[in-house]
Amino acid sequence: MTQQLRRRRYWFGNVISTKMHKTVVVEIVRFVPHPIYQKVLHRVTKLKAHDEQNACQVGDRVKL
Repeated sequence: MTQQLRRRRYWFGNVISTKMHKTVVVEIVRFVPHPIYQKVLHRVTKLKAHDEQNACQVGDRVKL
């Protein structure tokens, strides 16, 4: 039986908030086409990420 290795998926985003202790809020921007009209839409997702040393500042580009 062959075991296939899955590549890990990464997201890149900008830090938009550092107000929590050891946690930052990261904004991920995606551009997706509309399924019918094919116009490119701007989609934003906000994720919370762990920052053990509180090293991130607002505006930093991070990889999740």
